[in-house]
Amino acid sequence: MTIIESIREFISGCPLLKNGVLLNVDRLGDREIEYTIDGEMTAPILKRYTDGSSLRQFNFIFASRESYGADTLQNIANSGFYEDFANWIETQSNAKNLPKLDKYRIPQYIEAQSDSYIFDTDDSTARYQIQLKFVYYQDRRYTNG
Repeated sequence: MTIIESIREFISGCPLLKNGVLLNVDRLGDREIEYTIDGEMTAPILKRYTDGSSLRQFNFIFASRESYGADTLQNIANSGFYEDFANWIETQSNAKNLPKLDKYRIPQYIEAQSDSYIFDTDDSTARYQIQLKFVYYQDRRYTNG
């Protein structure tokens, strides 16, 4: 299983996500409500050990398309969702309930790297997003699954 598949499976278990809404990868449509997980460019290796093992990271964005406009209460609710989502991520990480990985890969933690913010808007919807980081140990014996 790839890292992105593992993260997608993990996030799909978040009780805050609306039932029946698509959780895409690298794609967010133009209709409300949709979710996506998008990888970010980053150096994957945080630390390399002398035996060839390494501590690695996978940085990504979790985003959604939400109703947006002059309705302040709706915009507050959108921001509130992301505050709750960041708290859920922290709670899961502290409880060591992390994305599942293949043999020789051991999850370490997952954390929010930013508060949520609006990335893009149109007349009635906005893309809200939050940046996250997943850190895992990869044993030298790992051979791509």
